[in-house]
Amino acid sequence: MDRKGESMPRKLRRRASLVLSLALLVACGGGRGVAQANRAQQPSSSVQQQLGNAPQQANTNIAQQLSATFRGAAAKALPAVVFIQVEKNASAEADEQAPQNIPEPFRRFFGIPPGGGGGGDEEQPVAGAGSGFILDEQGHVITNNHVVSDTTEVLVRLNDGREYTAKVLGSDDMTDVAVLKIDPKPGEQLPTSQLGNSDDLSVGDWVLALGSPLELQFTVTAGIVSAKHRPLSGNPSNLEDFIQTDAAINPGNSGGPLVDLDGRVIGINSAIFGGNRFVGYGFAIPINLARKADDDILHYGHVRRPQIGVSIRSVTEADAEVYHLPRIEGAIVASVTADSPAAKAGIKVGDVVLGVDGRPVHNNTDLTTSLAQHQPGDKVTLDVWRNGTHDPVSVTLGEFSRPGKQAAASKEKHPVEEALGFRVEQLTPDLARQADLDRTSGVVITDVTQFSGAQAAGVQPGLLVEAINGQPVKTVEDVERIAATVKPNSVVSLRGYTKASGETIINYRARR
Repeated sequence: MDRKGESMPRKLRRRASLVLSLALLVACGGGRGVAQANRAQQPSSSVQQQLGNAPQQANTNIAQQLSATFRGAAAKALPAVVFIQVEKNASAEADEQAPQNIPEPFRRFFGIPPGGGGGGDEEQPVAGAGSGFILDEQGHVITNNHVVSDTTEVLVRLNDGREYTAKVLGSDDMTDVAVLKIDPKPGEQLPTSQLGNSDDLSVGDWVLALGSPLELQFTVTAGIVSAKHRPLSGNPSNLEDFIQTDAAINPGNSGGPLVDLDGRVIGINSAIFGGNRFVGYGFAIPINLARKADDDILHYGHVRRPQIGVSIRSVTEADAEVYHLPRIEGAIVASVTADSPAAKAGIKVGDVVLGVDGRPVHNNTDLTTSLAQHQPGDKVTLDVWRNGTHDPVSVTLGEFSRPGKQAAASKEKHPVEEALGFRVEQLTPDLARQADLDRTSGVVITDVTQFSGAQAAGVQPGLLVEAINGQPVKTVEDVERIAATVKPNSVVSLRGYTKASGETIINYRARR
């Protein structure tokens, strides 16, 4: 065989080997591609500089433990959180959507633009929503005063879907706290909240905010305590001692609990900073301050506010120098009311209060909130700085006069509307045309009550009522007779007819 003949297989083998090598390179990304792939797996120099000596494999154990802590706190607190729907008078809602001691930028928490103003003589009720939490098995619910003030209807919904009509037992606009009452059925158990100690909170502590922001019901957000003892209005006479947090809080969270990592309620979400720019801070009423208001409402029907009869302001650097104070802290007595508890105890203008019963007073807020947790008639010992020395002064607390507040007039309802959640009229040719009905007789629904069980279930005006709870309906008197037998919180089975949908059955729970 000649050399030419011998070389051909070798060339073929070399070509085959080359093709195979190229194929492998292409499959793996090629020579340059492999280098690029390797470089792509490494951070660029600028990213590497920003990351520093980042570990190749992160240790997530601590993060997983924190996540488990969040889950545990939410699981403990969430069952007792409630969603609150209310019906308010339009003018009252505009004027009292937030407590008066909170300035205008904060008066957006109820989800309505800030500012007052009313409507015409025939203002329609407006809807509102907020949050709350169940205090005890008797059905007492805590929320904000501005959520339920001047309401005509209050509906409470639990996380498990149970719904109750609530009664406002009492409220306090100074602390923005209100107590509601729902009535569980016999044998029915309610989840309850565990209260913590807001005095134990420190800046930097993790907290969870629970509620129904923007009606996203039963939402949980996390953040930290950003600050404590925040006054909002700048008025030293107001009772303000807010916990500031960066846990996401939005309209609808109002009245919901702020809880610690053990799921204990340490605050009541009450205000947010509003405006044209995102701020990201919310404010909660310390539970220790709210608890006094809750207890008073449950025991007396109103909050008994103690007072000593002075006006005060916080110590400044100049004050500390003039009065020879060791530190820039305390509450200066700016005036004393004649014949007041302070006057009787010998408190004078220019005295600086540095403590109450051994508890330090750093500023005017500390003094007002410390006294507010007592009852009228209690004796307290004030640590008074006078003429460069400490002087303990015993004061018997008086009581602020309680301004009379006219209760909001309840919206009058016909017994049928009260029991069933809708109004009816005997069908006429005109009503039949309006409802697009092809019937000439019967009873038609003309209006559905806001926040009623009927409205929630989808009952709408124009439905021709054929039967209620299995009893045939031919006249308005039939509906009135059946309505008289419907008990609060009982189930109503409504059978009706529309031309568009034909026969329909709607079951819902009565609320009254």
